[in-house]
Amino acid sequence: MLTLEGYEEAFIGFTEKNLKTFIAIYDRNKCIDIVMKNQNLDHEKAIEWFEKNVDEKLMGDDTPLILFPMGYKKYLDLAKYLWGHTEHQNDNTYG
Repeated sequence: MLTLEGYEEAFIGFTEKNLKTFIAIYDRNKCIDIVMKNQNLDHEKAIEWFEKNVDEKLMGDDTPLILFPMGYKKYLDLAKYLWGHTEHQNDNTYG
């Protein structure tokens, strides 16, 4: 499993893909906090630094995932803002 050196405090778990690949998951907010501390940057500059120097380089199938942590209400607000609606994109009902 690939991990991000220096971001141990932001590690929140892993997921499994195809029963053989394990992918590390990191909390994006905690990653930004680490950058702010280590690079002595304000929040906005830390986001830019993280996106350019870490996030954009995570291109492989087994590279870590950066999670945007949020509750369902916040997700609905974001969905409405981004897509103009909150309808489910995938109906998971069976029957």
